[in-house]
Amino acid sequence: MTWRTGHALLAGAILSCASVPTVAAPQNLFTKVADIPLGEKTSRFDYLSFDSSSGLLYISKMGSAKLLIFDTRRSMLVSEMDGFPKVTGVLAVPELHRVYASVPGAGLGASLSVGLGMASLSSGHGGVAILDTQSSKEIARLPGGVFPDGIAYDPDDKRIFVSDELGGAVEVIDVTTDKVIARIAAGGEVGNVQYDPATGMIYAPVQSHNQMVVIDPKTAQVSAHFALPGGEHPHGLRIARGAAIGYVACDGDDHLLVVDLRARKVLGVLPLGHDPDVLADDPGLKRLYVASESGSLSVFDVAIPTMPRKLADVPVGPNAHSLAVDSATHRLYLPLRDLDGKAAIRILEPVTRP
Repeated sequence: MTWRTGHALLAGAILSCASVPTVAAPQNLFTKVADIPLGEKTSRFDYLSFDSSSGLLYISKMGSAKLLIFDTRRSMLVSEMDGFPKVTGVLAVPELHRVYASVPGAGLGASLSVGLGMASLSSGHGGVAILDTQSSKEIARLPGGVFPDGIAYDPDDKRIFVSDELGGAVEVIDVTTDKVIARIAAGGEVGNVQYDPATGMIYAPVQSHNQMVVIDPKTAQVSAHFALPGGEHPHGLRIARGAAIGYVACDGDDHLLVVDLRARKVLGVLPLGHDPDVLADDPGLKRLYVASESGSLSVFDVAIPTMPRKLADVPVGPNAHSLAVDSATHRLYLPLRDLDGKAAIRILEPVTRP
């Protein structure tokens, strides 16, 4: 595993990114700040995670089996980390000085009995890499199930939760010991995973059964399952801050579900761009973004969390299905796998109006 340094300078004129309105929406929601090269083209990018303390953006270059580090303050690629068979999920946790990365095909195998009423842990061939951001070194690689994907952090219980999509489970990591302490059967294929401080619970869509699984992070046990009517194959998940409202992107029928997490019911269904994947939010602008495999970005006003108002479906780039938002600058970062023969990250800036 090696670190490499790159030098990509901020370049490119500011261009308008036209929207395709679906509701009465402004014709120009964003300006394009720049397209910054991210090395050779690749077959796929996956999740991104922003470290607000350092301004660094961690990017899963899944198709090239690399984890990239992009400096948003200098607008340049600063490092690449290789040595992975593949990288999917990534989560930076600034308070721990750690980055967690999901590594399918890591070749790890383990069996571990745990004492929280769980069955024995069977890891398959996936792993979870733990990286120290201060030393820029990998400090551990743990069993991660069959196909580890999304990652969430519960700061109250000091635990990391990793969705094993194809293994139908959620792995639990104790951040104080850097050890896997439980494997929780979800009852089907698992989508993304999120922690909600308002309810104190972990949530993950069970995409193969159109359900949500609720996990108690303290006991590492399933608390409940509840149905998600109105959408097919729920995969992406974002939770409104402080509102106990979940937004679920269904890639089977291009629907967004608005879910009351306390009442455990769907409040509304809204249309999305084709084949939605990753969700992100900007609490300052009160916006929710849903990126799609088709390259369409669905933009919602979530000033009232229970009643999102769709602003537009904006074409933001080929296969731009993942994104991250810097809530301080409000800029959006969307990796593109092949832009004129090179991988790149597209930086957009919202057009704000008084």
